[in-house]
Amino acid sequence: MKKILSLLFLFMVVNSNAGGLKAVFKHGEVVYTNISKNLFFSNAFRYSNYGKKRIIKLIERIAGQYGVSVKLARAIAEIESDFNPNSISSASAKGVMQLMDETAREYGVKNPFNPEENIRGGVRFLKHLIEKYHDPRLVAAAYNAGETAVDKYGGVPPYPETERYVKKFMRVYGLKEFVRHKRKAVLRHRRIVKEGNTYTNVGVGLW
Repeated sequence: MKKILSLLFLFMVVNSNAGGLKAVFKHGEVVYTNISKNLFFSNAFRYSNYGKKRIIKLIERIAGQYGVSVKLARAIAEIESDFNPNSISSASAKGVMQLMDETAREYGVKNPFNPEENIRGGVRFLKHLIEKYHDPRLVAAAYNAGETAVDKYGGVPPYPETERYVKKFMRVYGLKEFVRHKRKAVLRHRRIVKEGNTYTNVGVGLW
């Protein structure tokens, strides 16, 4: 009932703002964006059968295809959109993985409201960040604030929003999970050195 009432409210708000500001429902609240009402509503109904369980299964499948931690991809999706394929932020980030238009284009996402396209683009972006930073905290920070900010500060940027984001990410992702992966990485390193292979400071078992 709440969802139906919210959609009805949105319909009234959108139509009362012809050519102007458009309203979009997200996380139980209304945020504003300049997205076309036709684009939003056509996609809202087209992908209305994508419930949370189906979205999570998509994340698990696509993350597995790209060798990305399922728990990490799920944590990002949960924080970004709570697995909502129609989610739009006030900054116009869209879909399950909340992709900005530039990022969506870079990773070949033509329709950011298509759950499979959006998740695939987001997972590919995560894979790039993982290969660059090798640290879940920095991956989350870069996903939120951008690579330029993380590179500039050499770590989590001192932005209140990003610091809160990373803390929330670590709660959802799981500190124990992070520590467990770190330990596995150290053990793999020791074995690699003992076997005479080339040593690297990248945690082989981290992801």
